[in-house]
Amino acid sequence: MTNLSDKIISVFLDKQVLILKNSDISLSLIAQGIQCYAEDVRRHAQLLSPGLFQLSYNKDSTVTIRVDPQVIDFVFFCFFLIYLFRLIFVDHFLPVIVIIR
Repeated sequence: MTNLSDKIISVFLDKQVLILKNSDISLSLIAQGIQCYAEDVRRHAQLLSPGLFQLSYNKDSTVTIRVDPQVIDFVFFCFFLIYLFRLIFVDHFLPVIVIIR
């Protein structure tokens, strides 16, 4: 399960929320074809807390995972930069370079 933290953060981004239960994250990852049980999500989030995630243990044996809002802001900023790079250089200049050759 390499890059599981990236996959977990992508679930938060896709759903545009900062708080999810480990079971919800697991179901989203399974829907994407990534075999990841709720316990795996909890264990991985525990390894990355408190720097990336804040955990709250619930009475129903689930864990509420809150992602640090600064992390989401940083990820959105990176995606925005990638989008701008693609918009400016790939979509605009690459066809010109191909035509010149």
